Amino acid sequence: MTTTTEATVSRPIADLDSDGLLGSFPGGPRLVGTKCDRCGRAMIGVRVVCSACVSTEVSRVELPTSGSLYTFTRLHVGGDGVRILGYVDLEGDVRTLADIRENGKSLQPGLQVELGVDGSNWFFAPVSGVNGGESDD
Repeated sequence: MTTTTEATVSRPIADLDSDGLLGSFPGGPRLVGTKCDRCGRAMIGVRVVCSACVSTEVSRVELPTSGSLYTFTRLHVGGDGVRILGYVDLEGDVRTLADIRENGKSLQPGLQVELGVDGSNWFFAPVSGVNGGESDD
């Protein structure tokens, strides 16, 4: 005699409410984030659940406009030249992958960078007058 048992299938929970990461705030365009009202975790993007504790008690926030370059790479893309991508650490333990613009500065991990916006595109570039936390003077 054979018996069949049905397994419970788990379903993924869509945690992002929107794919857009750039939002309008009183101070101008900023990266949109979510902060968990229960555990305090900050995340990039508008989310419906916390990535850390799975709470649905979350609030939309603007993320900091500056951070520290964690690491980067240069992608050589056919005839389009070089595209620089890097991970940027923002305050609140948020790390994001972003386009990086050199603006005449030598890139290195730990370099202080700030958010730039060009239309609907966003990127990070070295903070003017700062190189790895030290002044260029």
